[in-house]
Amino acid sequence: MNIKVLEDLGFSDSEIEIYGFLLESGSTKVGPIIDKSNLASSVVHRALNSLKDKGLINYIKKGLIKYYQAEDPKILIEFIENKKNEVLDLVKELEIKKIPKEKQEAEIFEGIKGITSLLYELIKEGKEDDEYLFFTVNVEEENEEIQTFFRKYDTKRKQKALIVKGLASKNLKSLFKGRNLKMKFTDYPIPSNISICNNKVAIFSWGDKPIGYLISSKQISKMFTDLFHSVWGIAK
Repeated sequence: MNIKVLEDLGFSDSEIEIYGFLLESGSTKVGPIIDKSNLASSVVHRALNSLKDKGLINYIKKGLIKYYQAEDPKILIEFIENKKNEVLDLVKELEIKKIPKEKQEAEIFEGIKGITSLLYELIKEGKEDDEYLFFTVNVEEENEEIQTFFRKYDTKRKQKALIVKGLASKNLKSLFKGRNLKMKFTDYPIPSNISICNNKVAIFSWGDKPIGYLISSKQISKMFTDLFHSVWGIAK
């Protein structure tokens, strides 16, 4: 008999020996089991009780004496199925308790075209009524390529039915006239050129060498979203 299989199922050496003996001998009193196994009486009784609890043996009483006998070995299949179900239930419990590990990623974009690609990527998975929030304190007003892009970008966000809200420095009011955006302006210090949508954050700078970063992180997105709403509540 391949006892390794039974060991892997959690059976002790004494349980394996006694179960094998009962399969060979049939209905048996405790005495012969102790004699055959050379195990202490307490060990034999403990093993018999454990095997009975597992459903692998039973006994009948004749007077005051118990006669033990092994169940059909096919009962092991049922035993394994029960263990499998117990493990599956345990896995479900552990899955509930498990702290999800958030996947966080960051990409770098360079140049004006790189930043425009970054901003399109930011709204790629945007759906109707998703919030698109942005801070801006530094805009290249004189760069026609950038201004043309933002006019197209406004259209794209509108097509996606995103809820667009922006916070900008008061000195930029004129730049946002006619763009049909929900804007508030403030003297309160705010981050420069940051946009948030769908657990993604775009951080970019036009400057002499435009560069931007797209960060996928629920935690970082929430941080900037909370900041935005805090300032939005006091801005005019």
